[in-house]
Amino acid sequence: MRTEIPWHWRMFWVCILLFAGFSIGYMRYANTSTTQLRDEVQKLSQENTRLHSQSIHVERQQQVTQVAQTDLAKDMTLLQEENVQLKEDLEFYKSILEDSAGVAAVKIHSIKITHGTRAGDYNFRILLIQSGKHDKSVQGNLKLQLVGTQDGKPTVIPITESTGDRGSFKINFKYYQPVEGSFTVPANLSASEMQARLFQFGSSEPKLTQSATLPQ
Repeated sequence: MRTEIPWHWRMFWVCILLFAGFSIGYMRYANTSTTQLRDEVQKLSQENTRLHSQSIHVERQQQVTQVAQTDLAKDMTLLQEENVQLKEDLEFYKSILEDSAGVAAVKIHSIKITHGTRAGDYNFRILLIQSGKHDKSVQGNLKLQLVGTQDGKPTVIPITESTGDRGSFKINFKYYQPVEGSFTVPANLSASEMQARLFQFGSSEPKLTQSATLPQ
């Protein structure tokens, strides 16, 4: 004859088995979820690393492109300046080699005036040439003067050379001669241009006269 287990003990063991099954299932689910989360985190981390590497690569490419564009712009500017210089040089030598019907012709080829380091300071470069015959030297003086207004009246002021000669530069050449220097416009003078006059020895009248506007 079997002894019948009381109902409350049956319920107790049923609860124990249910709890045990629930615990085992939860642990399996939790372990599975943790593994999936770890895998997902690892995948996201790898994707983040890949995207970061791509971002760095793109940024470096942009930097290289910007540097290349900057260098290209500089090269283009340099080429344009060299092209202008070559044209000026070609024009200069063509001017010297001009036949001028076999007669020597003295010219002021160019006058360039640029700003100095301080306000009112200027630098200048004048290029004198002789075309045609070159059997004789051109000798004389190049006199420079500022043209403007002072106290509301038109005035002309000689430019003084560093040697102390008032606006007089000695000239002696067969083919060409550059004349370079600097000057300061007096504070009370409103100068508009610089005038260059070439006097050959033995003449009181200028052989050549040419003016250039002062840069603003």
